[in-house]
Amino acid sequence: MLSSAGPPTASAVVAPAQSEDQILFDVVPVDQRVVSTLLAQPKESFHARFEKDADPPELKIAIGDTISVTIWESAAGGLFGEAPVQPFTGSRPATEPLAPESRPTAPGTGVPAPETPGGPNLPFDQFFGAPGTRSGAPSPDQRPGASNPATAPFSAETAAAAGGRQGATIPDQLVAADGAISVPYAGRIRAAGRTSAEVQQTIEALLADKALGPQALVIVRKSAANAVTVAGEMVAGARIPLSPGGDRLLQVIAAAGGTTTTPTTLTVAGGTTPIHEIFVRLSREGVTATIPLARLVADPVEDIYARPGDVLTLVRVPQTFSVFGAAGRNAAITFDAEKLTVSEALAKSQGLQDDLANPNGVFLFRYEPIGVVRALDQPIATRAQDGVSPVVYRFDLADANTYFLADRFPVKDRDIIFVADAGAAQVQKLFTLISSVTGPIITGLLVCSSGNTKC
Repeated sequence: MLSSAGPPTASAVVAPAQSEDQILFDVVPVDQRVVSTLLAQPKESFHARFEKDADPPELKIAIGDTISVTIWESAAGGLFGEAPVQPFTGSRPATEPLAPESRPTAPGTGVPAPETPGGPNLPFDQFFGAPGTRSGAPSPDQRPGASNPATAPFSAETAAAAGGRQGATIPDQLVAADGAISVPYAGRIRAAGRTSAEVQQTIEALLADKALGPQALVIVRKSAANAVTVAGEMVAGARIPLSPGGDRLLQVIAAAGGTTTTPTTLTVAGGTTPIHEIFVRLSREGVTATIPLARLVADPVEDIYARPGDVLTLVRVPQTFSVFGAAGRNAAITFDAEKLTVSEALAKSQGLQDDLANPNGVFLFRYEPIGVVRALDQPIATRAQDGVSPVVYRFDLADANTYFLADRFPVKDRDIIFVADAGAAQVQKLFTLISSVTGPIITGLLVCSSGNTKC
């Protein structure tokens, strides 16, 4: 009896699809409608799953945040400023006039010399300036650039201090368990669940009757609540604070690990990984979605704004498919790109064996979501579980049109491609067996017929 060892035929693959009243799996001949239906199925999408979060989040103060408060007043002498120092407005001559009895006498007369018009009797070079200089010219220590208090530039800090507008900064404080912070002369102010601008307005309103035109500035120095957690084998775990203007997912990923991307690779912490092997998982308010990083980079619509409390996980998942049967290479093969078609997968497996393969019997095995099975107008397998049902897609490569379909049909991770044995292969095995038995007899007869040997 001829052994049935080796790849089964196409009929052997199709036969067990149904057993009595049970449907074990669906066999779906691939045509244009099937390919179009599969390509039209929606893909997992951050944009679609989190559509309500399209705008940047409004960051609000939370319990445990570190808050800084600075208060200014419009004039000096208020609650938070020092009393103004009255400037000296009078003038005083640089040199006291000499008493009459102390004036120098005229030579040879003993009579005090008359005063020089316009000022006291001073040495010539003090009153008129040094020889060679014009009367009234500034002395070297009074020229621009010299360190002279009378002519020093009036800085912004000096102006603020002189006008009583120097801000008073309250030491940083944590938002307490009751959600409030303390401000002198204003008491306990609720901060949790409010924006910085809202807290500023409250402080100004409470101090309006006590301070001089108060203006407040509230800054969140540190916030654990307004941050995103980034984890996974591709990056060191980190909490990334969000900026008020909003941060998109790629910005958060870059801040977490200093990542740099090229069209085909991702570099993290000195290591390089093919970008099509990396997936981004976003968990937000009990909802989780996962998409390839390559799609996040290529499609700006998917790069949505991060929100406080998000958890981003980067995972590396090498995508593979397996090939069995009458193909040139039986192996588990790794994807080398994000997308792969059946024609490319067969090429990577060195195609079909000409002497064994049945071009009518190329099958792809896959578990499809029940929604896809229904879109294909196929029955759900009797023992379908976890929302998926087994489906076998059949390609007839004897038809030239099928090659165009195979070039569009997407291969997914963990797909199995099987190339059935041709029916003629069994006949070929029979002739091979007969040849192995009769070959020595035929060879002996040929030798005898040559007449060189007695038979």
